[in-house]
Amino acid sequence: MLDRAQIDSAADIAARSLFDAIIERRIPPGAPLRLKELAEQLGTSMMPVREAIRRLAALDLVEIEPRKGARVRELSMADLEDTYFARLHLENIAVWEAAKHFSSEHAAAAAAALAEQEAAQVAGDRVASRDAHERFHFVIYDASRKEWLVRGILPAWRNAERYRVEAMRHVETQAQRNQEHTEILSALIRHDGLEAVRWMTNHLTTSVEVAAEALAAETGQVRAPIRVPKVAEVLSRLDVGVSLA
Repeated sequence: MLDRAQIDSAADIAARSLFDAIIERRIPPGAPLRLKELAEQLGTSMMPVREAIRRLAALDLVEIEPRKGARVRELSMADLEDTYFARLHLENIAVWEAAKHFSSEHAAAAAAALAEQEAAQVAGDRVASRDAHERFHFVIYDASRKEWLVRGILPAWRNAERYRVEAMRHVETQAQRNQEHTEILSALIRHDGLEAVRWMTNHLTTSVEVAAEALAAETGQVRAPIRVPKVAEVLSRLDVGVSLA
């Protein structure tokens, strides 16, 4: 007997639309999210919009205050640093575990996502590039076989997208980021967890530094030094069995 075809619900569509609008700053940080207004724009009832806002609040992209309603969370250097501190640890654990199980199927799916991302970059399609970039990373994380770990990565990942969007407008670091992706994938194909962690640490450090520069330029916030753990600190939290000296 065949399963029913999966069709996105109105809440799924609303959540995706709101997420894209928040990431692209069409709904800016601090902006209120008014149910009636959003429902009219989306051409739906208020119920799926309310559910969409609840989902985004679960990812901590939206704040809901009793009797005041919902608004998009503000951006800050402290939040940026905290987000990447979490990502550097959680994603490197996933990469370390993925190296043990990385298969030819994982390699093919990751390589296809990278090809799609680079094609989207050439076409100037930021949304397609962002989607392909996320697929690349989560093919890797799924290979870890640690389902709860992967679920834990998602909120920090989605929050980081709010900071990355302005940074990714600057193409001067694009070649470097693409090369880091290639090196991560190459290390995983060789089942070299140590090298994959080194490249992932470099990759996320590049991202947070570029994002911090973009946030400072955009908001006028003082760009305090971003404290992110170095490779040795990250590795010290993993059971890598190697000398860090």
